[in-house]
Amino acid sequence: MDSKLLEYFLRIAELGSINKAASDLHLSQPALSRHVASLEHEMGTKLFNRTQGGVHLTDAGTLLADRARPLLRQFTILKEQVGEKAAGQIAIGIPTSWQHVFTSPFVEHMVKQYPNVTLRVYEGVSNALRDYMFAGLLDLCIVPFDTSPAAGYRQTALLREPLVLVGAKVDGMLPDEPAPLSMLDGIKLVLPARPNVLRAHVEHSMMRKGMSFQLAVETDTLTLCLDLARRGIGFTVVPACSLYGSGMADSISWAPIRGLYLTWALCENQARNHSQAVREGRRHVISTCAEALAGEIWFGAEPVGTALTKATASKA
Repeated sequence: MDSKLLEYFLRIAELGSINKAASDLHLSQPALSRHVASLEHEMGTKLFNRTQGGVHLTDAGTLLADRARPLLRQFTILKEQVGEKAAGQIAIGIPTSWQHVFTSPFVEHMVKQYPNVTLRVYEGVSNALRDYMFAGLLDLCIVPFDTSPAAGYRQTALLREPLVLVGAKVDGMLPDEPAPLSMLDGIKLVLPARPNVLRAHVEHSMMRKGMSFQLAVETDTLTLCLDLARRGIGFTVVPACSLYGSGMADSISWAPIRGLYLTWALCENQARNHSQAVREGRRHVISTCAEALAGEIWFGAEPVGTALTKATASKA
């Protein structure tokens, strides 16, 4: 299939008019209509419903529009790689919880040392970042360690950190007094929706002990999880790094949960390991993590694997 047909199709869908799209694309209206007819023939179905006010996507057209955008992005990346035009670009996925302890320092280092590198940061929960990896959109990605990593990505274990229970200030938990898992039994929790890795880890750990919790609220927004816990809506469970720089230290109580940890890994797109920019990005991921661990700002975190262990030792 000619990728141009998909580009024309998406532009018509965005503008809702073949005439407007033809003008925008510098094509004649009959020529663009022929392209649409060709795409519909290739797909074997109608993609637009024509009305006096313009065109609207059919159900099949909506499905194609949703799937076509990441496909075109992948095709663009492929063309850049073949032409070696992507050497100065990095797309990296980073967990929201890492923002203060890692992401901001990492971006600052990269921008200062490599001003000619275009850096694109995708920030989100682990399941969303995995979707980006499956679509081939990321060069580097930090996600919980997985025994079955995304195809085409090489996985390197980085570090392990405790999961912490967070509640309102009156709950009286202390960072130096680990909370037993049994403390979660029967309490109301604010957690991300499935299939989030942290949510699954908490559920499976409690299930093995014959325990369960009450779900107060589901949200994939970390700041909302913390704020609802602060307001006493329910407790929440987050990685320890979430609390660094959050500004909530004086208004919440928290404690590490005994025996509950999350191991983070760096995934590298093997199709992009020829890029000097990506290789430098990987090096800065390791060094920024090492600085955070050596500076003792990351509560309870410890390196896992050779790469970060050596880097951390050199920072000490």
